[in-house]
Amino acid sequence: MQLSSALRPLICKRKSTRSYTGEPVPAGQLTAIRAFIARLVPLFPEQPIDIRIVSAEDVRCMQPWKTPHFIAVSAPDTPDSLINVGFMLQQLDLFIQSLGLGSCWVGLGRPKKPFSEDLPHAILMPFGVAAEPVWREDAAQFNRKALSEIADTPDPRLECVRIAPSATNSQPWYILHGEGVLHVYQVIQPALKRMTLGRMNCIDMGIALCHLAVTCQGDFTLQQLENAPRPEDCTYIGTVPAV
Repeated sequence: MQLSSALRPLICKRKSTRSYTGEPVPAGQLTAIRAFIARLVPLFPEQPIDIRIVSAEDVRCMQPWKTPHFIAVSAPDTPDSLINVGFMLQQLDLFIQSLGLGSCWVGLGRPKKPFSEDLPHAILMPFGVAAEPVWREDAAQFNRKALSEIADTPDPRLECVRIAPSATNSQPWYILHGEGVLHVYQVIQPALKRMTLGRMNCIDMGIALCHLAVTCQGDFTLQQLENAPRPEDCTYIGTVPAV
């Protein structure tokens, strides 16, 4: 697969917007977002998913987001499905911000009534006209682990993963280098964190894989290799081409 290279510049400047004017998004931009949703590329095509634009009146959140628009996602509550959710919705997050609009991942919220008859709620994303700067000015504004903490080698090509968003900034990814490939892992959190972040960290892994796919110079594939290393403190997600 190949994701749009037009999304690449957004990776190094995107940020979560938490303040909105409350104005509705112009109709033309809503049309563009709906069209982009129809073109989203799945990581696991066999995983069912429902992504739609909904009204703020139809969702319940811990924070009173001052925007009339939300993206609501429904999908099976399984690791592969949640990774797929992160992979697809991060494409949309970057696209929305490319329009000069704000967006933010929200785990503590859900529909007042299910939007899908067959699939459970997975995640919400408010978006809209921002009341604050939409983009970061430089990479120094990212509060993230060092490259040496997320990989066996501090590889500058993995900057796109290092600065990816994650639940409570938990950054649950770790990468080992192989011959022409990268082995991707989810760090096993302590028991208490697993209870609160377990499913969200699966979505986080999809976000990181999306960033790798956007920056990949050729076809991007995720493979499960029997001979991939299996560190004891990590869950093996898959192997991808070295970016």
